[in-house]
Amino acid sequence: MRTLRLLGLVVAVWLLAAVVSPWVAGLAAAGWRLTFARLYDRVFELLLVAAVVIAWRRLDLGSARELGLARPRWAAEVRRGLGAGLAGVGAALLVCMLAGAVVPELRFAAVKTLRKALLGLAAAIAIGTAEELLFRGVLLHRMARDLGRMAAVILTALVYAAVHAVRTGASRGGAVTIWSGLERSAALVTPLLERDALPGIVGLVGLGVLLAVARLRTGSLWVSIGIHTAWVAVFRVGRLFLAIQREPAWLVGPGWPPLIGGAAGWVAIVITSALLFSRRR
Repeated sequence: MRTLRLLGLVVAVWLLAAVVSPWVAGLAAAGWRLTFARLYDRVFELLLVAAVVIAWRRLDLGSARELGLARPRWAAEVRRGLGAGLAGVGAALLVCMLAGAVVPELRFAAVKTLRKALLGLAAAIAIGTAEELLFRGVLLHRMARDLGRMAAVILTALVYAAVHAVRTGASRGGAVTIWSGLERSAALVTPLLERDALPGIVGLVGLGVLLAVARLRTGSLWVSIGIHTAWVAVFRVGRLFLAIQREPAWLVGPGWPPLIGGAAGWVAIVITSALLFSRRR
């Protein structure tokens, strides 16, 4: 089954990154500004992209049409996703503000705020596009062909939640050794075993299901890209102007990304879904 081969490829790249990243850190220039944890992430991402490109045909990962990219009205579909996503997260933030869980706060001077806002928007576009191409494009397409649509929606949502949960793993400081990559890999897995991580994982599964259903029902990956980009943009730019309190935890969620794993996150998911699918032609 090609789905298992694809997942096996990801695991192999993960192990390779653990071995290679300390050597990359040792070869880096003295002025290298990334922490080892960030360097490890970048090594993994670059190796994964290279591996997927090399194995694309052999694993039959789909054409642009099959992935939902070859769409004549893609710009309108992006706007549709952006609108629904912004409305959903905006409503969730309003609920939090009324409950006192979100308060206005300008953290930086005007010029620095503008620069960080532009960087946040650029990051939102990059993250929204790349993650949707991977999860709701390649993975969903491959799993749907092997296992059927229902199983594909559930499994891609679970993988999506797990990946985001492990990326929040704590990083260890200190000197980089040959074992640092393996230690980082072990640290990444620990959040999956913590009880406090469960609400966030459940919330991420809910978001993953929404994005997968949007991809399948609209036939377009661009709608999912729009939703995902909107959510990330609100989190990354909004934190420059808003301070999210950690209480009540049941409303705002346990960690990053904010709202996910709390009642506010489910408000955002429900409203985004209602706006998106009520307008379906």
